[in-house]
Amino acid sequence: MEQSPKKFSIKNFLKSFAREIIVPIVLALVVIQYVIQAFQIPSGSMEDSLLTGDFLLGLKFTYGSPIPFSNQKFPGYAYPAPGDVVIFRYPGEPEYPDNNPQRYTHLFNALMFGNFYWDHEPEEGQPHLVHYPDGPKDYIKRCVAASGDTIAVHGGKLFRNGERLDTIPGLGKWTASVRTLSPRDEVETFVVPSVGDTIYVDSLSLSRLWWLRSIVAQENPDSHVELVLDLLRDGRESNGYDFEDFRMPVENDRAMAINALFTRNRIIIQKPLVQGDTVSGAMNFGYFKQLSSIGFLPMIDPHEKGGMTRKVSYVSFEASLLQDLEGNVARLNAEAMEPVAADSSVENSADSAAVSDDSTNVAASQPEFEIRRKLLLDGKPMDFYVIKTPQFFMMGDNRDNSADSRYWGTVTLRNIRAKAFVIYFSFENDDQKFALGNPFTWWRIPFSIRWTRIGKIIHLID
Repeated sequence: MEQSPKKFSIKNFLKSFAREIIVPIVLALVVIQYVIQAFQIPSGSMEDSLLTGDFLLGLKFTYGSPIPFSNQKFPGYAYPAPGDVVIFRYPGEPEYPDNNPQRYTHLFNALMFGNFYWDHEPEEGQPHLVHYPDGPKDYIKRCVAASGDTIAVHGGKLFRNGERLDTIPGLGKWTASVRTLSPRDEVETFVVPSVGDTIYVDSLSLSRLWWLRSIVAQENPDSHVELVLDLLRDGRESNGYDFEDFRMPVENDRAMAINALFTRNRIIIQKPLVQGDTVSGAMNFGYFKQLSSIGFLPMIDPHEKGGMTRKVSYVSFEASLLQDLEGNVARLNAEAMEPVAADSSVENSADSAAVSDDSTNVAASQPEFEIRRKLLLDGKPMDFYVIKTPQFFMMGDNRDNSADSRYWGTVTLRNIRAKAFVIYFSFENDDQKFALGNPFTWWRIPFSIRWTRIGKIIHLID
């Protein structure tokens, strides 16, 4: 006996739609928000523990899941510990476009398509919708120290609490091919700050002050943080001063400044530069003042008009350049302290009496230079800052080729995203012979998958 077809019921349709579509989507969003984070390894900084093209899942709840529509986190059941592989938000980029949380409101994270913001004060002809396609970026490194630990790097070797660590966890690697005074190879002894520690602005070198600026920005995401530098010459501001012979080492983290130096001096490179070389030329103090104030440089013209959205992208400014600035100012002062030599042409003249034994003292006419610094939080200067959250020092397993805490300082607990857990897929395409947009290369897919890496538990890789 044939059953008559059921009559269409809007109530049954809605129930089915909710069960088959809405509930799975909601559950997936809950999992993505609170439980896991997907991450792709974009570079070789964690080789050979993790490889370019590895796709990972990280556990968010380990260190605390984010609370929706806020800058707070639910408590986790652990803090990152030395040895943990951690996914975190890179502290060297602004969390809001132009580092201006008052002007921009974060709308949503479109995952692989970046973040979208609402501009409350667009320039004439610009849209309200702002697209930050490549940031704020997430990084993955290994935690090597936590609050209270003492860290140093000498000759590329890591020291923690006074003990030299000769082995790198996982399948990390280190070579002694190039040893310079760059942060890759040399970091002065540094105590990772703890909650409640008070750090005084005047007690810090410029590079360490830049690290403090990063901490303040991470711990106060809805505030505007600014480092203001002024060059004083004989006690007077001289921010337009030109260094006639500004010297800096050739290092990856100086690439932006080296390009600016070459452009200004119209230098044409006659032979390849290698790490450890020194370049020199005229540089204006205003270049460093502007960079330290905003903390980054826009890669896209901020006044660009037209389109449904306005894109933003930034390149970071590393503390090592402030170390170079401090060194060049010290060199100017050292030159000013050199003794005034007696002129042989007046040695036997009646004026020779004017040249006394005091010629070995500092010449009064020589200028003295000083860098005045101010750290501002929402426009208010701070003499000191009290640490609010636990801090962590991160390094890549590929010690010679990793931009990490040696360059930009500690990562705060708030910036921690997840604990890396498992490799769920791995694809090798170093030769770029596979292209998703070219169907004629798709036959390479089965041969490019690293089958033996799929399912590897990350903390067991050694």
